[in-house]
Formats: sequence, C-alpha cells, structure tokens
Amino acid sequence: MIIQNVQDENSCIHLTSLFDDNTGEQICRKCGQILDNNMVDFSYDGFDEDFKNSRTGPKISITMHDGGLSTIIGRSNFDSSGKAVSYGMKGALNRMRMWDSRSKSHGSAHRNLTVALLEINKLKEKMSLSDAIIERAAYFYRKASEKKLIRGRTVEGIVGACIYAACRDLGTTRTIIEISKCMEERRNIIAKSYRLLFQQLSLEVPVPDSTSSIIRFSNNLELPEKVKRDAIFILDTLKENKVVAGKKPDAVAATVVYMACIKNNENISQHKISKISDITNVTIRNRLKEFTKYVPLV
Repeated sequence: MIIQNVQDENSCIHLTSLFDDNTGEQICRKCGQILDNNMVDFSYDGFDEDFKNSRTGPKISITMHDGGLSTIIGRSNFDSSGKAVSYGMKGALNRMRMWDSRSKSHGSAHRNLTVALLEINKLKEKMSLSDAIIERAAYFYRKASEKKLIRGRTVEGIVGACIYAACRDLGTTRTIIEISKCMEERRNIIAKSYRLLFQQLSLEVPVPDSTSSIIRFSNNLELPEKVKRDAIFILDTLKENKVVAGKKPDAVAATVVYMACIKNNENISQHKISKISDITNVTIRNRLKEFTKYVPLV
C-alpha cells in the first residue's frame, strides 16, 4: 500500500512513504528511515476460505422470479448478540415476514411466474438438463407471459413446451414424450402448447437430426460401437437419396438402428427397439419397407 503526501518535519524531509504490511512500519521511500511503527492496516482482508474476499452476491438469473435481487427476512428470532427476542418482538417479526412475502407476489401473473419457474428448476434435476437450457426455457416462459399466452392454459403444458423449445434451440435431444413423463402432463397438451409458442413467439429452432437419436437408442440398448457406426452410415445413405425428408426423426433413427442390428447379427427385436424409442412396431415396419429399397439388408 503506497501512502502519498506524508510529511513530518521532525523526522524526514521527503513527501512519500511506503507501508510494510508484514512489520507494520511506515518507511521513507527515499532514505529508508522508519517514520512510524505498529500501525494498523485498515484495508479489508477475508480469512474465511469459503468467502475468498468476494464483494459480490449471487448472480442475477432469470430462472428466479425476482432475478435473485430481493432479500429475505430470516426465520431466526435472535438479535445480533445471539439473545432471543421478546414475545412482542416475535409477533412483530412474524408480521414483517408475512408482509415481506406478500409484497413479492404482485398479482396473479407474478404468482403464476413464480410457480412456473419452480417447475422449470425441478426439471433440471429430473431430466439432467444444463443451466443454459433452464435459462432459455425461463426466457421463453417470460416471453409467453408478456404476450398473455398463459391465460386459459395449464402451467405444466406451457412449461413443458418451453423446455422442449429450449432443448431444440440448444441442440439437446429430449422428446415431448420424455418431458410428458417427467411432468406427468399429457403429451398432446405439451405439443399443442409448443405449436402455440412456435407461432406466437416466432421461434427459429433447428430441425432435429436423427443422428443424436441413433446414439441415444444405441446406448440404451447397449449396442456395440460398430452397430452405431453402421446405423449412421445407413442414415447418411438415406439422406443422399432424399428418403428421410418429412419423416419423424425418431422413427427414422429407430428403423436404421434395427437395420444395423440385422446387418451385424445382433439379436434385438423390433419390439425392444419400439419400447426404447416410443415408436410403434407398425411405423418401424413401414419405414423398413421404404429404406430397404435404397439400403439392402443382404
């Protein structure tokens, strides 16, 4: 720490000095004379390992209804010295907590947003989603709330649609069926809510690719790496022949995985692939008839 403009006519004629943090001495920078000692360093220092001299609070996040900016009155009924407060003060603190809680719920729209963001954060753990997806889903929900698209619809349906839109936007493979099971909400309601968001918010999400579904299905079936590579090779061949355009990506993925299993003599039935992929046996058989015209199984 450099202390400027220090002058003491009795000890040193120079105008600047240096403070030694280790010895607590103030030393002249020119001649080295000790001007003062046993000085107290009033600069801030943190000794708690968890604190690490941090001067900031938690980050601002749109996944919290208040952005993480509001304060909360604690549940403790003790004063700063650790003594229990009086009975009358306890009542006053309880009333303060009640009004503090009420002040953070400004109308039904704000309460709806609070519930929805809690649901979105719950899905983070259930579906192993990244922070980026949760932030994106919260952004979509806030936009939907601003445009009053929530009215007359279930919170779960819109939340599921926002999660699905965020996953597609960031290239993460999650199906509406998976989201529906985690949220215990009907699939058609989430799909309908997603179509509404897609139209009203003008979402520009990439078209899902079957490659990620192939890898996911293969991992769930514990198939060898060669089967995965063959399935992706079959998919590339079908794309070159423009066969997969307009077809459901998961149905295409399930079919090419089944074709790769046949080519590699893997004993995996259509029914097992159907169960893993949530694609019916009939759909797999219909796609198989089309695809074998371009990629023979023998």
